[in-house]
Amino acid sequence: MPTSRAKIHTTGVVLMPDVPLHVYAVEGPEYSVLIDTGIVQMKKEILELCDRAGKPRVVAITHAHADHIGCNFAVKQATNALFAASGALSWIEDYETHYQEFCLPEQTLEYTPDQRNDVNGVMDQEVHVDMLIGDGDIFRLGDGVELHTIAVPGHKLEEVAFLEASSKSLFMGDVLLALKTPFFHGFQTARGFYNSLDKLTRLIEQGAIETVYAAHHDAMDAAKALERIQETRSFLDEIADQTLQAANGRPFVDIWKSVCSAMNRQLEFRGYAMIQVQLQELETAGRVHQENGAWFSL
Repeated sequence: MPTSRAKIHTTGVVLMPDVPLHVYAVEGPEYSVLIDTGIVQMKKEILELCDRAGKPRVVAITHAHADHIGCNFAVKQATNALFAASGALSWIEDYETHYQEFCLPEQTLEYTPDQRNDVNGVMDQEVHVDMLIGDGDIFRLGDGVELHTIAVPGHKLEEVAFLEASSKSLFMGDVLLALKTPFFHGFQTARGFYNSLDKLTRLIEQGAIETVYAAHHDAMDAAKALERIQETRSFLDEIADQTLQAANGRPFVDIWKSVCSAMNRQLEFRGYAMIQVQLQELETAGRVHQENGAWFSL
């Protein structure tokens, strides 16, 4: 069996205690692909990564959150690479839209004065997305080195991961959540998240994935990846359980506050939007209902 000629390059920083941020590039015989661009505070390291990988021809975005697109403009200037993303293009091409849609799910929320800087302050400038990619699309880097796009909705609806088939290496954004954050590192669909975790579990058990390179975890073998998948699954279970317990005739805001308190997370916009989604999906599943502005478990 031929040996993979893929070269994997990486750099990273520590965002907060126990929460790293890793960025990866895959180099093939013909060209390389940078997967995400980190935060603007990593500009020097990201550009060095690009140089080591031979100036990537493509930047493949796993999802359009700020800590994954922060050096887009710097990379574009340095490499003239084509940018590929699977959705939420306005979050990449218009940072005011990014802020408004991400951080302001409800105008009634209270915000800290530096919230805008917490998000927009880690990104440089907008870039145009050149390619819309989806499940099954392949980047062929030469001599059998291929990055296969895998749809993994959950944390973000349009999130994707990339499997380098010859080395059995999976590159992902936030499919494995950063569980040590003081805020909810949540989801836009719980149902989709479970399905994505199931999909990755099957690929690992079938032997298609041997090494996982995740944004907020150190590189791991298949056994460790299965452990991390189960940790994420248990976290999703706990969110659902706490939401159901709190839905005892309370309005939404009280449920949000109750779940944040029970799980020791900050009261802020990510958790707010996540609990909205959780209640909507539980309602669709027939496990809660709403009456006169209050939610009840069934």
